[in-house]
Amino acid sequence: MSRIPAAILAFTLLGLPACATRPGPGYYHAETAKPYADVLAELELAITERNFRITGHNKIGGVIREREHIAFPDYDTIQFCNLSLARRMLELEPEAVSYMPCNVSVRSERGRVHITTHLLPTDSANPQMNEFARGMNRQLREIVDFAAEP
Repeated sequence: MSRIPAAILAFTLLGLPACATRPGPGYYHAETAKPYADVLAELELAITERNFRITGHNKIGGVIREREHIAFPDYDTIQFCNLSLARRMLELEPEAVSYMPCNVSVRSERGRVHITTHLLPTDSANPQMNEFARGMNRQLREIVDFAAEP
């Protein structure tokens, strides 16, 4: 029996939830027929207009196309943060660092652009953190909705 290298096994086990085809609970999703580039531009605008700073942009689909010289769909992730909000959240709940930075994923599938963000949980034992999370989730939904609007 062949042994699976530890790195491949770890990626498979840890990556499975991230590879789900449809977002589950804890995610907010919208889709649009707008051009992919327009969705990315409007995401960046919506993020910066809410006083978040973009900290990363991974152009996964484009990199695969370039490296492999194949036709491959668009996949992007955009990470962003507001240090004042981050400080407030971490003062309320230090374990919430695992939700940082905020992240929006964008993908093209069957002529539609799908936009998904991970929401903060609102059911912790800390009522102040739950209230903070509700406010953050509202902003995250607004960012996604703005980019998806026709």
